[in-house]
Amino acid sequence: MAIYTPRQVPPRSQKKGGGAGRFSKLIGTLLRRKKKAAPFQAQPIVTGAQRAWKLKQFSKTTILLTGCGFVLLVLLWLSYQLMILSDIFRLTDIRISGTRITTERQILDLAGLQLGGSLLKFNAKAAEVRIAAHPWVEQVRIKTQWPSAIEITVREYQPFALVNIEEAKEKRLRYINKEGRLFAEVGQGQELDFPVITGVLLQKDVASNVFVKGGLAEAACNVLLLAAKGNAILPIQSVSEVHIDQQQGLIVYLIDQPFPVYFGKDRLQTKYFRLVKVLEQLYAKKQVDAVKEIRMDYADDKILVTGAKIDG
Repeated sequence: MAIYTPRQVPPRSQKKGGGAGRFSKLIGTLLRRKKKAAPFQAQPIVTGAQRAWKLKQFSKTTILLTGCGFVLLVLLWLSYQLMILSDIFRLTDIRISGTRITTERQILDLAGLQLGGSLLKFNAKAAEVRIAAHPWVEQVRIKTQWPSAIEITVREYQPFALVNIEEAKEKRLRYINKEGRLFAEVGQGQELDFPVITGVLLQKDVASNVFVKGGLAEAACNVLLLAAKGNAILPIQSVSEVHIDQQQGLIVYLIDQPFPVYFGKDRLQTKYFRLVKVLEQLYAKKQVDAVKEIRMDYADDKILVTGAKIDG
């Protein structure tokens, strides 16, 4: 009897690359982390009733704040009225300085002030503007001294000369200061003891109450400024008039002498000092009364004196 011997089956060989695949799976498993799902948040549901309740609460708050604000304003207004009626802020002292032509009554009326009035109702800035509008007032300063006093300091224009302004067929006499600013018109009874600049044309020689730069009116003012420096032979007190002639230039007239002095239009400062020397000789020789005219514009380096003789 034959004996059957089972054949030994050799063990299966591992597939090529099988170990690497299992390793990759292991790494992937380790690296893979399950993310926790975000907890579900239920969206609040605002019903119509809730919305109406919130709107009602907001309206109540708004009304309450508005009411409080109104009450506060009323209290402030009542407090202000009581302070106005209080004697603490009644004006008991108003001091005004610097007035010469203007009067204290004019300043008080322009400022809107009176003794016994409430200082709380006074607007200093607005009062300064009104006072400064007066033609004689150059500058004004108001100082409030609480609770019941005010100090007003006025600086008036200082007249330097008079200007006769021609406009169409009308002529107006105004004052001018040393800066060449025209201010108040000459009123009845006011001082007239100043030299006069005549022949000034409003449209040609004056702009915004000042002389036009480089014009004959400005040149006339400059001649008077030279005389105002106090030269003993030709001071400003001896000048009666400086007339502007559009063709001949400036013509100067002296108070004590009837003859004209023709200055022309240029080199006025040089001509002024030359005139001083000419007059000095004429006075020294007592020939000034014989002079008919003096022409400073006769030639560049020559002066023509008609009716008398001078050296040089």
